[in-house]
Amino acid sequence: MGMYAALRVAQWVVGKALAPVADGVLGAWADTKNFGPNVEALSTELLWVKATLEQAALKELGGPAMEMLLQKLLDLAHNAEDLLDELDYFRIHDELHGTYDAADKHGEGSVRNLALNARHTAKAVGKLVNCCAWQRAKRHQRSCNNSSSAPNANQEVSGCMPKLGKLLPCSCFPHPHVGDGNRGNEQETPKLEFNRVDLSRRMKGIAEKLQLMRNEVSKILIHCGPRTVPDITQIRPITKGRIDEPKLYGRDHVMNSIIHDIIEGQYCDKGLTVLPVIGPGGMGKTTLIQHIYTNQQVQNHFPVRIWICVSFNFNLDKVLEEIKRYTPAVEGEKDCIRAEELIEQRLKSTRFLLVLDDIWEFTDVDDWKKLLLLLGKSQEKGSMILVTTRQKEIADQVKKIEEPKELNRLDPEEFRKLFLVYVFDVEQYPRDKHHLLHIGDEIMEKLKGSPLAAKTVGRLLRRDPSLAHWRRVLNSKQWGKQTNGIMSALKLSYEFLPFYLQQCFSYSALFPEDYPCRSHELISLWIGLDTLIPTDEDPTFEGIGLSNIKELINHGFFREEETVDRPRYVMHDLLHDLALKVVSHDCVSFPLPNVGLVKVQPSTRHLSISTEKLGEYDVVSGEKLISELEELKTTLKVEHLQTLMLFGRMHECFAKIFCEFFAEATALRVLYLPMGSVLHTFSGLIHLRFLCLGTRNIRVHLPLRISKFYHLRVLDLEMWYGIGDFPEDMSKLAKLCHCYIPRRRYAELCFDIYDVRKLKLLEKLKVFRVNKKSEGFEPKQLEYLTKLWELGIYNLEKIHIGDEAAEAKLIEKKFMRRLTLDWDSERSDVEPDVEEVVLESLQPHGDLQVLCIRGYGGPSCPTWLGDLWDLHELRLKDMARLKEFIIGKSFCVLIKLELIGLASFEKWVYPTELESSLGGEVLPTDAHMFPLLQVLIIKKCPKLSVLPFSDHIVSSYWFPKLQELEIHDCPEFSSVIPISWIESLRRVIIRHVKMLMEFTYSKLSAGVEFEIIGEYDVHSLDQVLAFDKEIGLEKLTLSRCPPLELKNLLMLTSLKTLIAGNSVSLVGPLGGQDGLEWHLPIEYMRIKGLDGYSGKELTELLPHLPRLSKLEISYCKNIKKLVVGMGLQQTTSTTSEVEEDEITTAEEEEDDGVLLFPATLCDSLRELDMSFCLGIVLVDQPTLVSGGAWLQALRSLQTLSIKCCRKFLSTFSFSRHLFPSSLQFLTLWYVKGMRTLEPLSNLSSLTRLELLNCGEDLKCQGLQSLITTGGQLNELEVRGSHRFFAGWDPVEGEEQQPHLISSKLQALRTDDVVGLFAAPICSFLSPALTELQLSGESFLFPFFAMERFSKKQEDALQLLSSLQQLAFWSFDDLQQLPARLGNLARLKTLSIYKCPAMSSLPNDGLPESLQELRVSLCGKLEEQCRELVNTIPKIIIE
Repeated sequence: MGMYAALRVAQWVVGKALAPVADGVLGAWADTKNFGPNVEALSTELLWVKATLEQAALKELGGPAMEMLLQKLLDLAHNAEDLLDELDYFRIHDELHGTYDAADKHGEGSVRNLALNARHTAKAVGKLVNCCAWQRAKRHQRSCNNSSSAPNANQEVSGCMPKLGKLLPCSCFPHPHVGDGNRGNEQETPKLEFNRVDLSRRMKGIAEKLQLMRNEVSKILIHCGPRTVPDITQIRPITKGRIDEPKLYGRDHVMNSIIHDIIEGQYCDKGLTVLPVIGPGGMGKTTLIQHIYTNQQVQNHFPVRIWICVSFNFNLDKVLEEIKRYTPAVEGEKDCIRAEELIEQRLKSTRFLLVLDDIWEFTDVDDWKKLLLLLGKSQEKGSMILVTTRQKEIADQVKKIEEPKELNRLDPEEFRKLFLVYVFDVEQYPRDKHHLLHIGDEIMEKLKGSPLAAKTVGRLLRRDPSLAHWRRVLNSKQWGKQTNGIMSALKLSYEFLPFYLQQCFSYSALFPEDYPCRSHELISLWIGLDTLIPTDEDPTFEGIGLSNIKELINHGFFREEETVDRPRYVMHDLLHDLALKVVSHDCVSFPLPNVGLVKVQPSTRHLSISTEKLGEYDVVSGEKLISELEELKTTLKVEHLQTLMLFGRMHECFAKIFCEFFAEATALRVLYLPMGSVLHTFSGLIHLRFLCLGTRNIRVHLPLRISKFYHLRVLDLEMWYGIGDFPEDMSKLAKLCHCYIPRRRYAELCFDIYDVRKLKLLEKLKVFRVNKKSEGFEPKQLEYLTKLWELGIYNLEKIHIGDEAAEAKLIEKKFMRRLTLDWDSERSDVEPDVEEVVLESLQPHGDLQVLCIRGYGGPSCPTWLGDLWDLHELRLKDMARLKEFIIGKSFCVLIKLELIGLASFEKWVYPTELESSLGGEVLPTDAHMFPLLQVLIIKKCPKLSVLPFSDHIVSSYWFPKLQELEIHDCPEFSSVIPISWIESLRRVIIRHVKMLMEFTYSKLSAGVEFEIIGEYDVHSLDQVLAFDKEIGLEKLTLSRCPPLELKNLLMLTSLKTLIAGNSVSLVGPLGGQDGLEWHLPIEYMRIKGLDGYSGKELTELLPHLPRLSKLEISYCKNIKKLVVGMGLQQTTSTTSEVEEDEITTAEEEEDDGVLLFPATLCDSLRELDMSFCLGIVLVDQPTLVSGGAWLQALRSLQTLSIKCCRKFLSTFSFSRHLFPSSLQFLTLWYVKGMRTLEPLSNLSSLTRLELLNCGEDLKCQGLQSLITTGGQLNELEVRGSHRFFAGWDPVEGEEQQPHLISSKLQALRTDDVVGLFAAPICSFLSPALTELQLSGESFLFPFFAMERFSKKQEDALQLLSSLQQLAFWSFDDLQQLPARLGNLARLKTLSIYKCPAMSSLPNDGLPESLQELRVSLCGKLEEQCRELVNTIPKIIIE
């Protein structure tokens, strides 16, 4: 941390320390002759320190000594903060309990005063005796090893803080009285005691130390000159319109897309276009634009090109001067005129390209508008402005229509090439550098695809290509110290932030890397650390927190990721490292068990630990963890910790160790334990601001002592699944702002706050149940909660009078943004008139943004709904009597609308001024229908038949922003959804409506997709889809649908994928084009379960698909014959009489299920899959194509799969080659008749072969040619032919040097165990075979029992010395594994599945090389394997 950053932090801490005395309440409480002066002296000294720090910020400071002095001053400020915060805690306690600990005199007289003072003095003396609780960790460790009993719930922890009792028991263990359900059995909290003498002494000591340190700093400041603030714009290099990197990696598609759109695409015919390119620092924005700028096509396209590096401040005058400088003069231009007029003259008839690189901010947004107005006067079409920026806000300001191009991390393969170029000048590891490959991959993983990071680290690594140097770079992250490296680039963005955003961003690094934070998690942390300061304009933490998140997104420090419920926020790539770097003086975050790699400073106050990789507990791992934590404690001052966050679950005995280690952490502000790993056993959490507790143990009680944390502002119990009631005195937490209860179980548990009116700072009260008790839960309680941001009121059926509801005074809650009003939807009695009055009385403030009404029994929506002019989300659910939905004018900013369970809803009602002369049935085409709506969800509305627009009239004004549409369980709904004219639409899901089982639409980067599952009353697809509007459709899936008509097919000019099934026909008649040739761009077609004349339909369709490369046909029972290489169109003058006879015969047999593959398919088809067409036979017919008969005619085929087509090869004699030599992957299931592999000997490119149940008599003769010289086969699976290898001698007949012949086969899966384990075969396979799976049953059917391996088979297995993976599957009778497995020195993975008779592993042990052991469904063997935990790196037992 730099000097001035340390100054800002110190000022912030001093400000926090002064907060308790700012309003004078604490001073008044302590204003006695013996105590008040100490408080006054300390607060005065803090003011002096604050003033000194403010002066220091104006001076030129330097040197490590000054930094050390500032650190000591900071430590003292923290101590003062703790002390005054502790004092304020006892003030609150006195207020709540009427105690007199801080009073100077007592009402009972001087004797009582003397006793009181004596007691305080005695406590001060006793406090000098302090013991360390951490030494008990060894005893707890032994208790974990010897007993599973719960620890003593009454155990105390000794420490330096005044003992407040054990405020939180450990959650690893159930409550001792969990069975009786009586919370009264829990031990009563010990009475709080206040040591006035000790506090007075401590305050005096800190004030004196502060004064001493302040005086020393002041002496130095006298001799310091005024600070010279560096010009941040000088730090940034000036970019030029030339290529700095000769090759562009990983951005080619983006560059080519932009160039295409500029020259001949969407931008070329438009007026002035602005295209922003955004991304974090170091992502290659400038490099991309440089390659576009210097592209020869771009240069030819633009007579004028201008490159301006803007950097921090967009100065219009400077920009105009640069434009004038680079714009060539035109004939007749006037001299001595303003720059704007000169530029207008020069560019009036010229197409130009302007690059504005690296914009950070606009001093005046109007300057940008002025520039656009000036440049937009050019009369030439196609001019462009390309803008690069790191900030989303800037991109949104500069864009006109086009969405920004966002650059994120490079693709891993492209990044690898770029990284290696920077290190070795080549895109692959040189042969003599392969020893660096593993460590290099680890380094690349940490660089997160950042091009600048690749350049920075590449420079470091190429200096010294040694393993030791590369390891040092990996572990020390030296690239962070490079002056022109990635961290410098990112830190520049950080320094550009205001201080409050710097704090929020940097402390967010306490969440693990790539952790998807919810907004309330970030805001809760910031509240706990006092980084959010309410203002008069926005006095709520929630409002400020959300604003900060938005700013950090705009500045590029977080990216927003949409999830099912709410958005999540993730730090951009290397920014997490940056955040940890800038707060390394007081923050540490690390995953276990990497304690040894952590650098902890004595000043560390914030600690985050991830326990995901801690593993299973045993004696060794427990001792190791204790040892590592003890080492950590040599530098970490646990008693100074203000934040403790644990992520991930852990064994209860690990939890005990952590409980003991952190027992002295009594200064905590933030305690985050969402996974129930451990609950704090500390005794004095009096400073706590943010507490997050979670557990999945349903027997664990929620600690009652939560109500003693008087400083608590956030309580998060969303992940709490244990037993829990709030204590009745929760209303004592007067500072509580946010309260989150379990999301899915709140109805069953009693998470209600009695007398909630006392919590006047409360901002989030998600559940308030009306009249649950006779007192303390009436609506009037809500009157006093004026800062509410979110509120949920439940059990509203218990309110019968409008005046009672009005007592909540929701209309006065001007900060409330989210409101839920809930009636019990399963109640027996409904009073519509009463509920209507109650709902009208619950009118919220007009600034409400999210409203949910559930279970309401009234006949109409509330009249005040039209007054909510800032409403973003509206959810109406289970409102059985609502018949009409009025589209109010106030819905102009609505973003999300949900209508669910509206049993009577059938009509949309429009505002009077929007209704047309047709009686209100059709809106005017220019009516603005939900102009900002993005999500529309309608479910369980049985009477609704249409959306709020006509089927036949479309308008760009209707739903212009809609992205998601869902309609479920609306049986009368029958509208055709005019999807194409809603350009913004990304996803549509319609289920269980009239004529449709399911209709889905998605618009992704891969293209537009439709899936339609029809009902039997659909007679034409025109009833559900407007084909003439869907010309951009790229993927169409049809099921249970009528056939596609030719007129509709011809409209799908972009269709690449067609999937159809469970229907009678695929297409209707394809004639009627008057002989005109037509084609479709379909590349992939899958047909499944067509019951009609599917052979005839496909025969007619396939000639019109010249690009078809992948074809899958399954479950088509009426396809009987397959003929390859000819079609009905082959009737040219060169056709022989023989061919004509064959065609005539084929035509006559169409009704018999003949499928003809046309000649065009022979060159285009790459993949063919025929499955479960039980009657299909391959017919040999003369063809007009070269390459041979049968399937050899498909000369481009690479992947062929024939599954469960038993008759497919029944007419084949197997005396010649059957398949094309181009095949790389071949799968045959239940294809009978092939006795050897000789018919496959021509497949020199084959790499994978799968043969399942292709005959018990199938033998491996012919395999040798596929796996030796000339063959490429490296993966073979053969099952159901259990004599496949029997009698095979791989080198038989090899007269010359048979010892030089070896196999290329790398992976083998077989059930022919007996035949395989012969010495000649295993010797032959040994050099390359790394993966072997042995199966005790054939595909689907068991065929023999095997109890043990013979000595001969065990000897043969030993010959497979290259094995790395070995698996035994489904040996029901196998009692033991082969002996001497330990000799397989390269074996890394051993898998045993479904071997129930096996009870033990080999007596002679397993290989030392073994990295992973997987055991599943193996009975007793699983118990033995569990004992091997920690002797093998990874053991998986299922």
